[in-house]
Amino acid sequence: MPADRVNVLDSRSKMVEGDSNHDPLIGATLGGLYRVERLIGIGGMGRVYEATHTMLGKAFAVKVLPEGRADKPDATERFLREAKSATKIDHEHIVRVVNFDHDEEHRLFIVMDLLQGENLADRIDRGALPVDEAIEIARQTGEALQAAHDAGIVHRDLKPENIFITKKHGKDFVKVLDFGISKIKNPEHGDPKLTATDQIVGTPLYISPELARGVSVVDHRTDIYALGVITYEMITGTPPFTGNNHFQLLYKHGNEAPDPPSQRSKKASIPAHVESAVLRALEKNPDDRFDSMRELCAALEGPGVPRRATTWGIPLLVAAIVAGIAFVVWPMSTPEQAPEVEVPAVPALPPPVTQKSDDYAEPSQPEVSVERVKVELDSRPHGAFVALNGEKKGKTPLVLELDSGTEATVRFSLQGYRPEQRRLVATKDDSLVVRLKKRSRPKPPPIKTDF
Repeated sequence: MPADRVNVLDSRSKMVEGDSNHDPLIGATLGGLYRVERLIGIGGMGRVYEATHTMLGKAFAVKVLPEGRADKPDATERFLREAKSATKIDHEHIVRVVNFDHDEEHRLFIVMDLLQGENLADRIDRGALPVDEAIEIARQTGEALQAAHDAGIVHRDLKPENIFITKKHGKDFVKVLDFGISKIKNPEHGDPKLTATDQIVGTPLYISPELARGVSVVDHRTDIYALGVITYEMITGTPPFTGNNHFQLLYKHGNEAPDPPSQRSKKASIPAHVESAVLRALEKNPDDRFDSMRELCAALEGPGVPRRATTWGIPLLVAAIVAGIAFVVWPMSTPEQAPEVEVPAVPALPPPVTQKSDDYAEPSQPEVSVERVKVELDSRPHGAFVALNGEKKGKTPLVLELDSGTEATVRFSLQGYRPEQRRLVATKDDSLVVRLKKRSRPKPPPIKTDF
């Protein structure tokens, strides 16, 4: 990925050195309040500057719509939409827009918080991220997009360049940028219809299948797909699909199944539940994806925490029973009667309590009891035969209980599809979902690139 694809403030900008000396806006005061200090970058939707509020002395990022585009209704509408979307959501993980105005020369501009840090694209350029770090960035991004979806807004152009990483209390803090091509649901008129020249929107590396096909009406699940692509790229270092041109990318997003992330990862193993969540987010049919960003983030963080917590129920119950017995027996004892309260009284307790008390009396040897974990297995499509180390177990969806630490090879097979095989290490409650590929697939028509 090119290192200069974005700058630190604007998702569509490109760092341009030396332009500041020739920019007529340097030194100008926009709207009588924002004195332009320097050019930060240039993008398709405008130039971005650092500007100082003349009354407050505070620095802001100001995006100015180019004069050549100010008289085009579609450009001004996108510019206004970006400002409206960000202010309507008002979420901590979305860049804050503080003003939208025009100056005496009728130049439109948006005033935003000035961010310090780097965008996700620059971080990925240095290589795949640790899985925990990638999940945290995906979680914060998902929270921002969930807030947007709750407000009736679909971003439609989510990509690493639009995810900015700053710091808060010493930790990574995500800000989502650039709602220029978002769709805002209008209660009076429904979803706005785009012109024919605006049917395909978004960036080809991260575009959803429905947008790749030119579907005019999309919903929040197109953002779920994009975040799935971004998460895939974060944990593997490469996007699921690449191509020599836009047409190849559009075809692959619309028709081809991605390789499992574990086959692309070169650094560390990818947990089964993370791979399963990413592949589900990348389903071609929106109905097969998660219903919300909230569900996707929960799946990425992993199942099993509540279920694993229940394994403490028996020891805690035993402790409570023993404590209760001690509480009842102790007040009935007096110094003269103390010799009568001794171990022989214990066998009089009901057998189940006696057994539990013995178990509880040896907490230093928990390894005697082998912990069991649950592994949920599923396939797309459903109904695949599952074999564990060559032993048939049933059809998907399927739940297996295994001893903790079990290592096994899981094979999925379904008539008409190529079998898939995965290595499984059962150390905790987990899930594994595979997408089966058809045995034969019609080849795509040749794409001419010499035009």
